[in-house]
Amino acid sequence: MYGGGTEYPYLQVVATPGEEAYSQYASEVILTEEEVIEKLKQKHPDIVINFDESNWVNINEYTEGGRIKTVTFGNVKISGVEARTTFGLKSANFKVEKDGDMIKFSVTGYGHGVGMSQTGADVLAKEGKNYEDIINHFYKDIEIKNY
Repeated sequence: MYGGGTEYPYLQVVATPGEEAYSQYASEVILTEEEVIEKLKQKHPDIVINFDESNWVNINEYTEGGRIKTVTFGNVKISGVEARTTFGLKSANFKVEKDGDMIKFSVTGYGHGVGMSQTGADVLAKEGKNYEDIINHFYKDIEIKNY
C-alpha cells in the first residue's frame, strides 16, 4: 500500500500551496442530530442506532493523507468515504462539532484527495507552470510520452 491509499505509486496525496484560497476548498454542512440519525438509518436499516451524549461521534482513524478513514456515530462505524456520501460532504477530510442538537461538519478540500486537484492545477497554471510541470507535480515518477 502506498501513501495515497492506493496500490499505484503515482497516485499519492500532493499538497499545493495556494489552493486553500479557493471558495470551494472549505465548506460546512450543518445537520440536526435527528437528520444524522435518519441518514444513517437509510444506509443501515438493519441496525438499531444508539446515539447519546457520551458516544455521538468518534473519529477512529485517519488516512495518511489526513482524511477520515473510519468514524463512529453512536454505535454505527462507517468509513470516511461513506460519511462523505451519507451526509453530502465534499471530502472525507472533515471535523465534527456538536452544539446542542446541531452537528456541524467542517470540510477541507473537494474530492478524494488523490491525483490531480483542479484548484491546485489552477494555482500552478497561474504561477506560469505548463501542463508537463503540473502533471509532474501531481503524478510522481511518471513519464509523459507522445503516441
